Amino acid sequence: MNKKNLINALFIIIGIGLGAGGYYLLIGSSSGLKGKAGKNEMQESQETTNRKILYWRAPMNPNEIYDHPGKSNMGMDLVPIYADNSGLSGVVSIDPVIRQNMNVKTAVVKKGELHPEIFTNGILQPDEQKEYIVTTKIGGWIDKLYINYTGQKVRKGDKLIKIYSPELVAAQEEYLTALAYDNAMKSTGTESELTKNAIRKLELLDVSEQEIQRLKETKSVRKYVIIYAPFDGTVLYKGVDEGAKINRGTPLLKIADLRSLWILADIYEYELSKIKYGLPAKITFDYLPGKVYNGKISFVYPTLDPQTRTIKVRIVVPNKNNELKPGMFANVDIKGESTGSYVLVPEQAVLRSGKQNTVIIALGEGKFKPAEIVLGNYSNGYYQVLKGLTANTTIVTSAQFLIDSESNLRASLSLFTTQEDNKDSTDKKMNMKMDVKQTSQKKETKSEIIRKGIIDVKAIDKNGDGILYQDIMDWNVISDKPGKCPLCGMELREMTIEQVKKNLTEHGFKYQ
Repeated sequence: MNKKNLINALFIIIGIGLGAGGYYLLIGSSSGLKGKAGKNEMQESQETTNRKILYWRAPMNPNEIYDHPGKSNMGMDLVPIYADNSGLSGVVSIDPVIRQNMNVKTAVVKKGELHPEIFTNGILQPDEQKEYIVTTKIGGWIDKLYINYTGQKVRKGDKLIKIYSPELVAAQEEYLTALAYDNAMKSTGTESELTKNAIRKLELLDVSEQEIQRLKETKSVRKYVIIYAPFDGTVLYKGVDEGAKINRGTPLLKIADLRSLWILADIYEYELSKIKYGLPAKITFDYLPGKVYNGKISFVYPTLDPQTRTIKVRIVVPNKNNELKPGMFANVDIKGESTGSYVLVPEQAVLRSGKQNTVIIALGEGKFKPAEIVLGNYSNGYYQVLKGLTANTTIVTSAQFLIDSESNLRASLSLFTTQEDNKDSTDKKMNMKMDVKQTSQKKETKSEIIRKGIIDVKAIDKNGDGILYQDIMDWNVISDKPGKCPLCGMELREMTIEQVKKNLTEHGFKYQ
């Protein structure tokens, strides 16, 4: 063997040695990892075995509950719900898979001030204190109408209407006759009762003192009376035309000062505590986008509308350029004052059943507990908590997608409530079902209508009429007589034997 071949053989022997050593090293390491992993798996299995299972639940449907492992109606593996024996009343532990499917999110509540804010609507109308209806105390005919159309602007002292009144003429002539009688009697300057009565009659017809003095001096009877504008304003109503006959008290014109207007806004009964005199308000109108008017609450009306359950508040708005018109629809934003520092919770974190308000407290490590709270004012997505919750507490802020009705609200609360805390709650139907399923491993139910194993449908029909009664939630609850399901409390539905068999087949039960 030459030197070259010797070197090659040496390299081959070294390579074989290294390969064998690496193989044994790899096998030893793998065995160590497997041993460690097996030890961890055994430990986890032992921990899982030691935990108490309350019930099994479908991953995608929190209302689909079983007392045994298996498949859900959608063919998915049932997930166990474990009870936490920590000694804390009302605390349960939710499996991580359930929490993920429920999209559970949490937040830490803080203490702060809430500034109530009310968004409402209102209607513009003239200032009732600056409206005037033109009328007269005499009858007659409209000789001249100086106001030709509705909406015409007038100034204080402008002529409005010229009225011819035979009644006024007769009253003036009666006064002149009384004066002539006094002169004939050569009175010493003292007016007779006849003259005094004539003057009083003119005054009752709204004849001014100056006009009576003019009549006394000139002895000239005026056939017409002219009505003048009492203030600057706009004619909102014209009820007569020239030549028309009028009677006493007939509304002739309506004049209003539109330089400032009122907004009458509706406030719901439950928001009245946020309202008081002097609060600022921002007003916007759809026909003037981007322009904001500022006003204040000048009056809160004393009565409540029994049909809409609202009360009206008055807000004065300036109208310098006559941009605003009575009857316009206004958007009103009323800013309230702070009511003090309280714990604030997001609106979506509160479960409201009508009788009580509840939040779910996250205790950590998958543990949750419900807490009843007393709510105060609401604003900008937050409620004040008056009682039942302290600052820096972690609460659940999501998973409310499970709550789309009153029944789902009860079901969601039951997920976070142990059997012991639910005995006296209002959720009796849901709790009855959970109670039976949680304790079924300990003892059999006493009810004979809960069928197990292979169900003998014909044997249930003891009277032979072909009619049975079945629960549409627990399909294995079947009776020959009407009644209620002992699991959920629902009334049993009347069905034929064939319908019962079909329902059992569709829901995974066996029968003969």
